[in-house]
Amino acid sequence: MTIDDDGSSQTTNRVENDTGDTANKRKEEKKRRQKNRAIERKARERSKRLKLNNEVIEWGDYNPDFPTSGTVGELELHDFLSRLEKVSTFAETRTNATARLLHQLRANSKLEILAELKVQLHHFPYDDVILLDDTESLKNALDQPFRVPLLHRTTKNHSSLGGSSTPFSIQDLLEHLAQDETASISVYDYSIKDPQQRTRQTTVRELLSCFRPENVRGTALNFLDIENRTRIQFCPHQIKLQDIVTKLEDQKQPDKGKTGSEWNAQPGKEFFLLSRKNSVSTIHVDTGGAVTWVLIIEGRKIWYFPQCVTTRTVRWLAQAGSQVPEDYNGGWVKVELRPGDLLVMPPSFPHAVFTPEDCLAVGGQFYTAGHLSHSLEGLKLQEDYPDISNEDLHESSYRTLARILRGCSVITTSVEKAEIISSCCLFPDPSAHTGLKTNKNLIDALKSLGVSPPQGLSRNELLELLSQASPQEEFLGAIQSFRREFTADR
Repeated sequence: MTIDDDGSSQTTNRVENDTGDTANKRKEEKKRRQKNRAIERKARERSKRLKLNNEVIEWGDYNPDFPTSGTVGELELHDFLSRLEKVSTFAETRTNATARLLHQLRANSKLEILAELKVQLHHFPYDDVILLDDTESLKNALDQPFRVPLLHRTTKNHSSLGGSSTPFSIQDLLEHLAQDETASISVYDYSIKDPQQRTRQTTVRELLSCFRPENVRGTALNFLDIENRTRIQFCPHQIKLQDIVTKLEDQKQPDKGKTGSEWNAQPGKEFFLLSRKNSVSTIHVDTGGAVTWVLIIEGRKIWYFPQCVTTRTVRWLAQAGSQVPEDYNGGWVKVELRPGDLLVMPPSFPHAVFTPEDCLAVGGQFYTAGHLSHSLEGLKLQEDYPDISNEDLHESSYRTLARILRGCSVITTSVEKAEIISSCCLFPDPSAHTGLKTNKNLIDALKSLGVSPPQGLSRNELLELLSQASPQEEFLGAIQSFRREFTADR
């Protein structure tokens, strides 16, 4: 052994050097493990944020080439559906595309999956629908305006969002209706040649005969106007809570106690859609500019809507007509709705429907703060182009919106108020609307509405009476009040 000048041995130095190298390697290995754990943790957090899962939406099969009896009306709608099918594809979402990609990459490592996602995400499609997971996601979606429909599909991991757990079926509805077979009911009958005459009045007796087991052939009738009087409420709870009318009713009650309370909860109106196999509804928007929800109880429906919807889309519908699916920007999207599935559409949203099997659905309409400006735009579009809807504008739409406009300032944001004001500009100023009318004109207008005003009323009193007698005048008066209140707050 050699001795250095400082008295230490070379062997000792070599041992110390080896020990130092080992320690450095351990430190580097520890850093590497920490880095990998951090990467995996970020990957897990990213997956959680994106709500990635392995559930890929599977759309069911159906046959749009249904048999006809040869009548002009049936052949016409068969041709319409065939052309609609050529320009439509099933809805796509980024979540669904991600789930498919994850399924393809399931054998890869987490880092490889993350790297592939980073590349592919830029090429993923925009959402054709907003997929809902639960009631919380429905609430969050209704809190703001949405440009595409909301869709919740019932699966083994996602139970229905419907408000009732009571079993109900087509047979249950038929038994309920059979209590009064002579009651009148409207039906859409596409065997009739003239489209304007296809909605006709009939009786419950004819409806019952359509669904008898022995009636295996016949025109596919659509009963779309059956009010839900079963006392079973199907509307999802979050929709009730987000309805502006519900919020305004709650605001009117300063005392939440039950003692001496005059509060009387009125259930929202719901309607049943009872359809025979192969029935078709051509392109239309729902009436009144409201948000529409539909829940499937039994059977299936194929729901079609344009991929890109703006006010220009609705105007094109007015020009092209309800049986022309061509030339819509981006083509058409379709979704299959099965029992338990929920669909929520924005206001004045064009759509068409095919029923591949006997089906019972339930639905309703409501207004939200985020969509109120769009609802006013939709109402004006229906006023200007009545044929875009398969229903006439009812006075209840004007009265409901008037009531909302008079009270919504306490539950809308400043941005929502500004958007409402911009939509109010579409309607005439009531003062300008009545400025040229004499007292005699006002009295004549009231008499035409079935109101005989007392003699000696002033002009302002006559205008107030007209506002009360005419839903449209009441609505225009509410717009003027909203404008004044908005201007005073600035």
